[in-house]
Amino acid sequence: MEGDISRSPGADKTNLSKYKTPSQDQNIDEMDENENEEILKGMMNLMSRRMPYIKLKDQYNVLKRLGSGTYGSVVLAEHKLQGKVMALKLMKKKTTKKENFLMEYCVSLCLSSHPNIIKTLPVAFETDRYFLFAQEQAIGDLHSIIVPQDGLPDIIVKRCAMQLAEALDFMHSKALVHRDVKLDNILIFDQDCHHIKLADFGLTRLEGFHISPLKGTVPYSPPELCTLEETDTLELDSSLDIWAFGILLFCISTGYFPWETAICQDSDYEKFVVWQTTGNYQKIPSEWKQFTWRALDMFQKLLAINAMTRSPAIEVQKYLSDPWKINSLKDNSNLQDN
Repeated sequence: MEGDISRSPGADKTNLSKYKTPSQDQNIDEMDENENEEILKGMMNLMSRRMPYIKLKDQYNVLKRLGSGTYGSVVLAEHKLQGKVMALKLMKKKTTKKENFLMEYCVSLCLSSHPNIIKTLPVAFETDRYFLFAQEQAIGDLHSIIVPQDGLPDIIVKRCAMQLAEALDFMHSKALVHRDVKLDNILIFDQDCHHIKLADFGLTRLEGFHISPLKGTVPYSPPELCTLEETDTLELDSSLDIWAFGILLFCISTGYFPWETAICQDSDYEKFVVWQTTGNYQKIPSEWKQFTWRALDMFQKLLAINAMTRSPAIEVQKYLSDPWKINSLKDNSNLQDN
């Protein structure tokens, strides 16, 4: 579980374009789907040959640390000659394969054209200890603004839903699966979430890639991944992101997760499954009764037990004009006017 956010208290695919130079203007819609992997490898090979070795302190003033994890850290830095301030992601060479670094950087750079995906700059290099690349700076993430056990106002939740749905739809149209949709990876650029961006593509892979059990973030993981046998693998599909998207929307609406793990041993999840499979609205678990009928319909489609029947992320936009929480029924605010 993450921070103070605990569990409940009771499309056709287009391809990556040929990448000839590390330009921010590259698009990813020119090739056939079966060529995606080769194109990504070509991009990675090109960047590997062009990536310079420098001493960080020679070219950048590190202003402050923005975050850290097992991968390394993110710092705010200023380029000494240009005076440009940017976020630098430092990935430890001891724990990061160069191939994985290049994959994350190239995918991030390709997707940067979308307004709701973090802008990655054409700046990548290595030092003695780190691989690094540059991105725009945000003021925080969704996790930092959620009120535990309360969540965010309906209007802000809908803003987030609309923007994140568009980002995921863009990714999925390129046959890419994020695999790590969670609060910490949704960056905000203002406190009211008029502008948010999907970030961190370290686990992103093409559809069809085989993943091992529980390689994602557990509270957001779908049942087909949670119940995977240790020796088995799961073929990656965009439905993995859709489930995580549904969990995230519940979380920012309520301030807690609906369950710890999507397995039958989890009583909260088991109650949800009974409701889903029977369609009996008298079986609605207590933590879901705070939502309107329209919101419940949306959640049922995003969190369908059968991965094949989950709705695309963009379908959420059909519900934006409806109240989602019972206590917001008196709020006639229109998302389009805010």
